Amino acid sequence: MRIKIVLPAFETNADLTEDEKVIYKFLSKTMLKPISEIAPYIPFGKSKTTQLLKAMGEKGVVAIEGKGRGTKYRIK
Repeated sequence: MRIKIVLPAFETNADLTEDEKVIYKFLSKTMLKPISEIAPYIPFGKSKTTQLLKAMGEKGVVAIEGKGRGTKYRIK
């Protein structure tokens, strides 16, 4: 007699690109972080990082608060 158990696999960031996953690791669920705190730890330029964060915001993964220089990001 054999019993087979299939457990569901939960991938919370399945719709993120590899570049977006790199940024996701440096974001916090509770603390808002400006681009100046994120960029030094990311292997991309500031403009690419900003574009990726904007795309992640459109996907509903990242909360974007503020505008211009005061923009801050956190995980939703």
